Amino acid sequence: MKILPLVAVVPAYAAAVLVNPLLGLSDGQPPVIQLELGAAFAIVLLFGLRHLPAIMLTDLALALYAGQTPLSALGSAGLIGLLTGAGTQVLRRCPVQPFPRMRADHYMWFLAVALLLSVIHGARLAWHPGAPLYVSDWTLHAAASFAGTVLTVQLVAGWLDRQDWRRAAADLPKVLPWFALTLLTTAAIFLRVLDGPEPFMFLLPAVLVLSALRLRVRWMSLLLVFMQGLAFWGTNQGIGPFGNDTPLRSLLLLQTFIITLSIASYALSITLSERANASRRARTREAQLLDLFDGSIQGILIHRRFQPLFANRRAAELLGFQSVADLMAQSTLADMIAADDLPVVDSDSNRRQLSSGRILPMQAGVTRADGERRTLDAYIRQVMWRGEPAIQATFIDVTDDLRARREQRGRLERQDRQLAAIMRLSTDAALSAGDDDALVTLTEVAAAALSVSRASVWRLDDDTRQLVCLDLFDLDQLAVARGHTQGKVLDAAAFPEYFSALRSGRTITAGDARAHPATAQLADTYLDREGLAAMLDAPAFLDGRLAGVVCLEQRGRIREWAHDEARFAAELASQLGRFLVARERRLAQEEQARLSAILDATPDYVSTVDTDLNVSYLNLAARRLHGLPLDGLPERLQSRDFYPADSYRHYVDVQLPTVLRDGIWIGETTLRAGNGTLVPMSVVRLAHLDGNGKVQYISSVLRDISDIKRNEVALRVANETLEQRVTERTAELAQANEQLKDLDRLKSMFIASMSHELRTPLNSIIGFTGVVLAGMAGELTARQQDQLQRVYGSAKHLLALITDVIDISKIEAGFIDVFEERIEVTALVDEAVHTVQPAAREKKLEIRVSVPPGILVQADRRRLLQCLLNFMSNAVKYTVAGHITVEACVRGNWLDISVEDTGIGVDEAGLSRLFQPFERIDSKLRVKTPGTGLGLYLTRKIATELLAGSVEVSSTPGLGSRFTLHVPREGSGRASNGVKP
Repeated sequence: MKILPLVAVVPAYAAAVLVNPLLGLSDGQPPVIQLELGAAFAIVLLFGLRHLPAIMLTDLALALYAGQTPLSALGSAGLIGLLTGAGTQVLRRCPVQPFPRMRADHYMWFLAVALLLSVIHGARLAWHPGAPLYVSDWTLHAAASFAGTVLTVQLVAGWLDRQDWRRAAADLPKVLPWFALTLLTTAAIFLRVLDGPEPFMFLLPAVLVLSALRLRVRWMSLLLVFMQGLAFWGTNQGIGPFGNDTPLRSLLLLQTFIITLSIASYALSITLSERANASRRARTREAQLLDLFDGSIQGILIHRRFQPLFANRRAAELLGFQSVADLMAQSTLADMIAADDLPVVDSDSNRRQLSSGRILPMQAGVTRADGERRTLDAYIRQVMWRGEPAIQATFIDVTDDLRARREQRGRLERQDRQLAAIMRLSTDAALSAGDDDALVTLTEVAAAALSVSRASVWRLDDDTRQLVCLDLFDLDQLAVARGHTQGKVLDAAAFPEYFSALRSGRTITAGDARAHPATAQLADTYLDREGLAAMLDAPAFLDGRLAGVVCLEQRGRIREWAHDEARFAAELASQLGRFLVARERRLAQEEQARLSAILDATPDYVSTVDTDLNVSYLNLAARRLHGLPLDGLPERLQSRDFYPADSYRHYVDVQLPTVLRDGIWIGETTLRAGNGTLVPMSVVRLAHLDGNGKVQYISSVLRDISDIKRNEVALRVANETLEQRVTERTAELAQANEQLKDLDRLKSMFIASMSHELRTPLNSIIGFTGVVLAGMAGELTARQQDQLQRVYGSAKHLLALITDVIDISKIEAGFIDVFEERIEVTALVDEAVHTVQPAAREKKLEIRVSVPPGILVQADRRRLLQCLLNFMSNAVKYTVAGHITVEACVRGNWLDISVEDTGIGVDEAGLSRLFQPFERIDSKLRVKTPGTGLGLYLTRKIATELLAGSVEVSSTPGLGSRFTLHVPREGSGRASNGVKP
């Protein structure tokens, strides 16, 4: 609904009231047309009841201005409001379209309401207090109000509701001729333009009918206003057809004429517009229906005894015709239906059901016009076509859908088998435990799930040169060992493309194994020998490296592997990876048990604690000392439980900070045994770091030195009486000294032996941690990833520390062999440079090599390379920018190899501590650079005690350092063919 501004209501209604007196034919008679009721009715009907108060206030003000009493003016305003509001609500609540978009029958409702309101309003205008009510006055007022209401509402409704003024302007050329013709005819009657107007009185209705046929409703309403104006002016001037009659008679005749013409012509215009719109809508619906049929995705065919009567384009396409005309040209379509389906489609039972009005679904095979066999789903029903019954078939092609359903059903069945197989393997306890017999189940389940001829699992050997078959299940060999064999080998050198594809991590889906680039090399040997045509191989990875492969193979025919089959193969590879991890874990547990047995066999006290001094491990000797159960540790055991108060305070205040800072603490302490006695112990405590350089746990090796302490007491007593007993005690002191040396040598031997035994489980820990980090055991959370990275780094750091400790201990204990050979110095230096090159490249350091060719030296290659690598790795660690220079030269019978860097350098105080064990020079890089402080100490030990040479260093803080190794060119003279020095 449009909104009329309230500010426009007052002048519009006031203008209608003020115009009323101008529309009278003579003094003392009411106006021919009274506009006030029509104006109020039009405003409220078209624009809403919210305008009614403004209309009533305006009427009240005008009545008071005209001299009416307040009571009379208030009654007039109230009546206008009541009539307008009531009439509007009646029209809005009746089951008709809202005015003015109404049909001809709706217009009758409007006329009835307008007439009723006009009669009531006319009675109010004809009645005066204290005077009788004359019917003639009432009639005149009612007729004038009715005429004004009809004309005003028609005009306002026609020109203000949804008006397109640009379209109205475009209609003017068509409208003006009919306006001119109608007004000319009206003027001929009421203005006596022509003599004898009586013929035009009969001509005017005919002209109005023609105008109603040509003009829209809004133009017709405007034309009627112009006609009434001409009629009123002519009658008022006395030149119209009623000019010679009395004013009252003329008024009555004019009112009758005005009302009759308005109602008849306006109703005719509405009726004709209705019919034109209905015809236009019918044509539009017919065009839309035909377009809908032609645009339908379903075929629509109407036939009688299979002779086509109607078809849309889709029906022609589905039946294989080039056009609808080609389809309609067929005399019968029965021969297109499959012979097995035609009797069913054309059965008597179907015809009876169709005649009863039922809609029948059916499916039939057809042979299209182009010869292709298709399957159609159809709904058929009986319709009337040109007065006779016919059959309408609405159908679609479901051939592809049926094929897709069959494929989908097969895929779902295949995936169900695969899911059942994975569920069975996932819950297999033997597979989770790493039991070798579980592989028999894995291969049999895989072969059954994918219906393949063979299924096998292979493991890459430690040298990564061969794939070794762990288990192969062959359906064609069930008579031999239930179809299972092991031990076949594939050499990586013979099939590089195949192994390269496996290392890429992608599943090999070789539907035609002889044509696939990854498996084509296997054709002349493996494929031909085994009669294989298709292969589906999925690699298994551990710790980021290829560890094995699952092979699913098809004999006799090529096979296109589906995506879900490739995914299933990858799941099998995950199961193989899980098995390999479990097997390695089982072996590691066996190694751990062996290591625990070794530690339990040593008489020394061995323990590990975390940084909060919670005890996590005690060997058998430690548990015996404290009187603890021999088969395990109690929960929540802390270090404070084993020390007297002063020793524990020293542990916390001195020993622990030193270990956390320097990585090691060596000294003495006192333990409280299980029986309450205090036992003096010598201690070596080591800090073990994670991957971020943070201390993860602390290990301690303690030895009972009660005898040594007693000897010290005895020595102290002897010293007090030295002058009297020096002679008899000299021998005892010498013996005690020898015992101490033996104990020290035994300690070194024990450390070397124990450290060696520690390396095996540490290697297992490093390997399994890498496997878990690679995701082979399942997805990890961010926190788990971080913690395992720390375990991995700490284990590698501990392994390096143990290796250095082993070498130092073996050198000190005299248990290291020297194997001398002829070495080309250039090759040795190149190998060292190649080893440290990745770390140098990461720090953008240039390594310069200056070694004359042809220099040979007689030395232990491994030990000489170890010294050179220690120098070069230190140079990379402590050089931020610049370069590293490696030089070699011959000086008489000596070979000098120097490593010079542009790093941070070492001051004089640092040089004095440089070759001490567990010493690391303070610098800004100390925190960022991992290390144990044993590298240079070990290097000097090797150079002086094994290679019969020496080590020299010069350094300038801030400019760099130069380390030089001097070794004899013709060997140390202390070893040959593995003889101990």
